[in-house]
Amino acid sequence: MNAPSPAASFTVSRDRSATWRKSYDVDDPRAQVSAIHWEPSAKNENALKFFDVFTRTVVRYSDHIREAGKQLPISMNARAVLEALFSVMDGKSGRCDPCLDTIAKRSRLSRRTVVRQLEALRRQKIVDWVRRTVKTGNAKGEGPQRQQTSNSYFIDLAGLPIEILRTLRQKLGDKLRETARRMTGSGAVPNRMAIKAERLLKGVTGALSAKGSANQVNRRALAGASAAARIEHMYGGDVEAMRQHMAMLEGSDGQSASARLALYPLLRTKG
Repeated sequence: MNAPSPAASFTVSRDRSATWRKSYDVDDPRAQVSAIHWEPSAKNENALKFFDVFTRTVVRYSDHIREAGKQLPISMNARAVLEALFSVMDGKSGRCDPCLDTIAKRSRLSRRTVVRQLEALRRQKIVDWVRRTVKTGNAKGEGPQRQQTSNSYFIDLAGLPIEILRTLRQKLGDKLRETARRMTGSGAVPNRMAIKAERLLKGVTGALSAKGSANQVNRRALAGASAAARIEHMYGGDVEAMRQHMAMLEGSDGQSASARLALYPLLRTKG
């Protein structure tokens, strides 16, 4: 009968409400990243102009930094994701916290593609985000206390490439509102495959660690046991095999190296 593999000795948790690292409560000051970079107006015309100028500037910037023979660092799909974010951004407060499914629907892209394009935009310092959590309402011991909610997306003017910022200043003039505040995002967008992979790795590591610890404890116990107990362990309780081994030991003046290793598994003979 084949021994079960280490991967079969544990169960992977499928808690979909688990929170990701560097996530903040929706009311945490670190999650308050909404900001407006345009002068407020009654009909949001300045916000709409900012969205339009910003998008077109990003497209030109992508073409400007493109290396010969390589793809655009900010693709048309990335532009579609950026436009989807602007389509739900509040013109009065700058709040922008759509879920990934909403972005996917508005950009007409798959959820996986949206995640990749958000990463591309973040690498180029075009947009960033913070991950947020909310309380579940579960009592202690009755399930997760927090669960992930939608990200909050923002534009950090102070962190934009200088070429983009310079163009915004030229195109928007006094309608551009700049602040010295630097905002910090949470990092990569968590996706389902990454979460599953991390849980699987933790499960495998834990299973192997537990197995190794158990083996070490057993070896230590065996080293402190009597010779008869060691022989019984080695032959699995086979009485005839144990009798023959004892007879072999009694018939020799000294123990061989193999016999010593069998009886004293933690010791090592010197050649």
